[in-house]
Amino acid sequence: MSRTSLRPLLPAFALLLLACTGPTLAEVAVGQPAPDFRLLDLDGNAVSLSSFADRTVVLEWINPNCPFSLRHADEKTMQTTATRHPEVVWLAVNSTRPDHGDHLDPAAWKTFLAERGITYPVLADPDGASGRAWGARTTPHMFVIDKGKIAYMGAIDDDPRGSRAATERQNYVDAALVAIAAGKPVATPSTRPYGCSVKY
Repeated sequence: MSRTSLRPLLPAFALLLLACTGPTLAEVAVGQPAPDFRLLDLDGNAVSLSSFADRTVVLEWINPNCPFSLRHADEKTMQTTATRHPEVVWLAVNSTRPDHGDHLDPAAWKTFLAERGITYPVLADPDGASGRAWGARTTPHMFVIDKGKIAYMGAIDDDPRGSRAATERQNYVDAALVAIAAGKPVATPSTRPYGCSVKY
């Protein structure tokens, strides 16, 4: 095939390469300091992670139009876990870019949350800077922070297909929070997250 005949294929190849490589994500690790952020909630109030330096914090990357996030919201997986640990700060982060079809405006977000009894804040990360700094790959992608350091990162549980009852799943976030509250090491500090790709 001549160089001339290859020329029409170059734009398509470039798009394919971009799709395969995707956004550049940081590589965070358990035990390292939690990357700080300052994001706005649905009412426009600024929330800084560093303001909770003396608290245990859970971060949940979320996208209501992702079947995995939607399933957990409908099953109240996150809500139930958060309720069991009222001393913990739970923050959801939405890194979906504004021009993506999955993007919701604040009013739609509030309706989604109210219908499912979700009361913890959802923070907007429209440029994806915080998601990339955290290496957030999926919705959901979970992080537990204790004393300013990452104590757990990965999946919410061990049932990607949602084929088992909640009582038969290993809830990694709940287990991490129980261990932290008891002053014990987190037995499973890292797992592979599952879900939809974050729509950077």
